Formats: sequence, C-alpha cells, structure tokens
Amino acid sequence: MARLPMVARDMVPEQFRDAFDQLTADSGGMITTGPGSITINSPEMALRRAQLTAYLRFESTFSKRIQELAIISTARAMDCQYVWNAHAPAARREGVSDALVDAIRDNGPLPSMAPDEAAVVAFCREFYTNHIVTQETFDAALEQFGTQHLVELTTLMGGYAQIAFILNAFEADLPEERTEPVLPI
Repeated sequence: MARLPMVARDMVPEQFRDAFDQLTADSGGMITTGPGSITINSPEMALRRAQLTAYLRFESTFSKRIQELAIISTARAMDCQYVWNAHAPAARREGVSDALVDAIRDNGPLPSMAPDEAAVVAFCREFYTNHIVTQETFDAALEQFGTQHLVELTTLMGGYAQIAFILNAFEADLPEERTEPVLPI
C-alpha cells in the first residue's frame, strides 16, 4: 500500500488549488495512481514537473523507441517496479526487441542491438553505475543522437530517476493488472 493517502481538493492549501485543479482537470478531481498521486501533495511543484515530463515524452522529436529504452534502462537501474511495469510494454510496442527488454529486466547478457540501442544502453549503464560516462561512450551517443537529442535523453533519464525515487520512497502500488513480470530485485 502506498505511504500517502489520496489527495482531495479540500486537503490542499487555498494558494495551491489552481495548480491542483489544472493537474486533475482530466481525471475528475483526483489522481489515484502513479507518480502524480504522490507529487499532487505539492501541486505547484507537480505542475512544473509535469510540464517538462510532457515535453520530453510527447513533444520531443526524439525516437519513441529510444525514449522507452532509456526509460526501462533507468527503471532497471533504479529497481523501480512501477516504471518498469508501465514502460516495458511500451518499449516492446515501440520496437525494442523482447530479447533486449528481457535482458535488461534480468540484468542478463545483452543481445545484438542496433547502434542507437547500443549507444543508449551503454550511456545509461555507465551513468547509473559510475555516475559519469566515458568519452568513448559519450561520443558514440552524440554520434547516434546529435546534441539536442542527447541533452533530451540525459534529461529524460534524470527525470525518470526522479520519478523512481518518488515511487520507490512512497511505495506506489503496482496496478493489479499488468503484463510484465516484476523486476527480480
């Protein structure tokens, strides 16, 4: 069970109700699952965070296949069951092979990958393992993605690490219906 109760509008201080209303406009006045159900406890912060996430996920011209690969690589590095469950199916739909998704989940040997996939996996793994990437790994990623998309990829990874911190710290519940096995942790 999540560590915080669901937030209703009357629980939010008056000065943050406009932000709360904007965030919950599409969901009928409450957010009941996922990181939003936690971050809504600070509506103004949640609103600002949501804008960057929306840009990176839905407005960037970056490849959705590579975005999802970066997200699941981050979920695995952060042992975040919720993000894994939400994005492993999306990665598969966007064209990441079952073998690669499964290898990332299981921390197993990686299958043969396209150069852009190899670049993002190496970039993610080095960053999350060493908290820095080598010049060789950086150059390979820069060659594959260009400056703008490498900046966006790095920001996406950081954003999903933040989401993983939130979800893991507050023990967000996994949906009952899911198609992916949980991460072996």
